[in-house]
Amino acid sequence: MRSLFRVTVLAAVSVAVLLAVPLVASADPARVIAKDDCESVSFNLAIGAGTCVGGGGTTFGNFIAQLVDHKFAGAWRFSPKQVNVDAGSSLVVTNRGGETHTFTQVTQFGGGGIVPALNLILYGTLTPPTFFFGPLNFIAAGQTTTIPAATLTPGTHLFFCAIHPWMQETVRVAP
Repeated sequence: MRSLFRVTVLAAVSVAVLLAVPLVASADPARVIAKDDCESVSFNLAIGAGTCVGGGGTTFGNFIAQLVDHKFAGAWRFSPKQVNVDAGSSLVVTNRGGETHTFTQVTQFGGGGIVPALNLILYGTLTPPTFFFGPLNFIAAGQTTTIPAATLTPGTHLFFCAIHPWMQETVRVAP
């Protein structure tokens, strides 16, 4: 009887210990925010209904002027600009802007995007070299996408918005 009691106590203690220790460590995914400042009336008139659903303050004319003058529009960006993640973790990208963005892996920064008119302003040609190789990963305003852990192998990964190619993100994955 005594040995049955000991076995029962040992089993109960073992179960309690197993329940207290997680079997698989789960890391929280890293997060990136896509941002812009499109003013919906002027963007929708210039490009088409539904292009901008946000309440930003940058008119389409000011947006184009920024591109002509600086080759980027400052409010169109990923935040933070660089993120560090552990191997086996995923990456969550949320679009808090008013326009659709992409989160597309590239081999290097500096190539053109998928909008010929913006390529002409930025690079002087409708079809500059492109360096993207991953899926485009379109993210509508207010939506979120997850880059799976299998995509994020150890090393440095570069992503950009294929619509707004100055929007760039560096993802460093630790082994």
